[in-house]
Amino acid sequence: MLNNRINISIYSLAVLPVDYLDRLGDPFETTCAAKDIDSSYRGVFSDGIRAYQLTTYLGLVRAHYGRGVANQIGNYQQRLLQPDGKAPNAITTALELVRGALGSKSVTADTDHGSMDIPIEMNIALALLLGMHSSPHFSTRPEQRAEQVSRMGMDIDWSLSQCLTHAREEMERVFSPLLACIESGVRVDFVNAWLNERCPVNRIDHH
Repeated sequence: MLNNRINISIYSLAVLPVDYLDRLGDPFETTCAAKDIDSSYRGVFSDGIRAYQLTTYLGLVRAHYGRGVANQIGNYQQRLLQPDGKAPNAITTALELVRGALGSKSVTADTDHGSMDIPIEMNIALALLLGMHSSPHFSTRPEQRAEQVSRMGMDIDWSLSQCLTHAREEMERVFSPLLACIESGVRVDFVNAWLNERCPVNRIDHH
């Protein structure tokens, strides 16, 4: 148990978002469905969005229960996503890239109306597009990266940035109130019912 107010184990808290996201299906076909993105980007979009959703969840856990609990949950999730514990796979690589981008400095752009803050999701999008092996723009050397950024243009990185933003907002909408309820001591069956109601697949099945 986390403490005497919480009836759900740390392992269950680690599994909750993984199971929920599995039921949502491939984000390339759900979160990004309206973007009409070339299928060559499926891998980097799908893994990158999933990684950002899991990172967002850990941020919510950290806000409710502190860094120690969030770290324990992150360790459990690492084992779930990389059960053999060997070489990093696509999703664990994406997680590392997302964390690195979140730790980078914010970016501003000069416009006719003054400077504009660039959303952190743009930093994450660029990190994924340049750092994931599945990306058509994967590159390892700085000079290659500058060339790839100019080659990809504005459309693809902005599209991924917007998909990431939407995915983050959805995770916050679903899990922020749920974690608050868990903190109040709700039972695990309430948690499962909550997530079932908010899974679009299940909502469609009910009609």
